[in-house]
Amino acid sequence: ISSILVTINLDVARYADVLHMMEKGINPAREESLLARYPPEAQIHLDRPTVVCDKFGIIIFWYLPGAIDLAIQMAAATAMMSVPLARSVTRGAAANDKWRTHSSNFYPSRGEGTPGCINLSPAWFLQGHPAPKFHPHVSATLKEFDGRSFSLAMHRPAVLIAAALRVMHPKLYWSSLATMLALGLWAADKKLDEMGDHLRVWASVFTALAIVCNRRSPLHRDPLSRPQWFDVMTTFGNY
Repeated sequence: ISSILVTINLDVARYADVLHMMEKGINPAREESLLARYPPEAQIHLDRPTVVCDKFGIIIFWYLPGAIDLAIQMAAATAMMSVPLARSVTRGAAANDKWRTHSSNFYPSRGEGTPGCINLSPAWFLQGHPAPKFHPHVSATLKEFDGRSFSLAMHRPAVLIAAALRVMHPKLYWSSLATMLALGLWAADKKLDEMGDHLRVWASVFTALAIVCNRRSPLHRDPLSRPQWFDVMTTFGNY
């Protein structure tokens, strides 16, 4: 299937500059102001492999439907995390900053996974414990729920995602590899054996992975990243 190039009338660098570092995209008044300042020309329906660029040719994202075959999708690995997924769902009063795990945002399971939202990482900073005062830790879910088996089950899709990133963003790909190597050396130097063990079986070029199952997500932004970086989102099942 041939790919197509779509150009939108947006200066993505200037748009990124006006966003605040912790802007989460859930303030209606602020979003209306941004829409007025940067109005979309039209809705675009993507149904084939597509590269979307801003008006200066900067790639905003790649859309690659069917890039990961059904036989190698993450369904089996996700099923291994059914217990922490179920435990992640919260109830009670819904706060604006807790919508990611609140029960009101999840659909009932239809045999395609346990509803929930968890984060996995072999080396990340705990919330409220940033560098340089604190050092990375293995995420609790990866430690408590046979994270090694999960990481091994994710090897093939992780390698395919790494290959895609190598094409889409070579600088980020090589930076990611250098980061993983540096983390491994640092863990060995600090005698953090548990972290070293998880890093050795972690095939992803990204240091963190979020599993989101059967959730409806309000329009939002995830802060604490950089506009020059890519995240990778993969989907499976009916949605």
